[in-house]
Amino acid sequence: MKAQFNTRTACITCGSANLKQVSDGLFDQGPLHAFLSADPWGESPVPFLAGKPWAYVQCDCGQRFHKYVLTPEWNDINFSRWMSPEAIAEFERTRGAMKFERAAHFVKHTLQLESLIDARPIRVLDFGCGNGEFLTLCHQFGFETTGVDRSTARRDKAGHVLASIDELGDRTFHAITLFEVLEHLEEPATVLATLRKHLLPGGILILETPDCTGVERIESRHEYDAIHPLQHINGFTPETMRSIAERHGFKAVSKPVSHVTASPVKVAKTEARRLLGKVLKPTTQQYFTV
Repeated sequence: MKAQFNTRTACITCGSANLKQVSDGLFDQGPLHAFLSADPWGESPVPFLAGKPWAYVQCDCGQRFHKYVLTPEWNDINFSRWMSPEAIAEFERTRGAMKFERAAHFVKHTLQLESLIDARPIRVLDFGCGNGEFLTLCHQFGFETTGVDRSTARRDKAGHVLASIDELGDRTFHAITLFEVLEHLEEPATVLATLRKHLLPGGILILETPDCTGVERIESRHEYDAIHPLQHINGFTPETMRSIAERHGFKAVSKPVSHVTASPVKVAKTEARRLLGKVLKPTTQQYFTV
């Protein structure tokens, strides 16, 4: 049996059907096949993808994304059988573990939310919360935390986490975070529009994705990680991230600076970036409000 895909014919940001192909190929050919074969999996997806095409496209608005995405049935297989608990553990051990830098990164966000939001306790929703690392830190700072994650393997490790956005009911939050999530969503605009209903006026939305600026094909490990056609189905740049958020009712805000280090050199570098903020290149880590 071969994996089945749906075809996205309209832009994920603006809805336009005026798309042009950036690159394409087959899952069982070239560097993509080699990278897929080398990755840790529970049940390998490679046999199910033989002969299947992939295509990376761009809209006139600048947004890039994969044209073909797994059907809901096959995406469930992706998140349960292919990305098994053992496979996720191996991936996190080698490349994605919550090491010191990741923990410090999350603490910075926590301090920045504390600075921007007057309410106490701060209610935080982490959408796509993974293993719950950010929620755990927020809880230690006295925040009220809620998580949503579709992966059973990750959800079981994160504690009490909801399986879907529909389970939120009428709950509202002072902050909603999506750390490396937007690139995985088949309909990111719909998710952002729904999440906006759960964000209180003046609340903060944090978006963070890989920066796909300049990535057009899959020939290197960096390019594979950036636009993995099974996982990273949307490719965001600083400009397209801001565009999709603003199109769905969010306004960009400057994030405050926080220091989580004992190194004076790192403090100086952070302060320099703060002072030069208006002239430095933007990133795909951005803050918004409503």
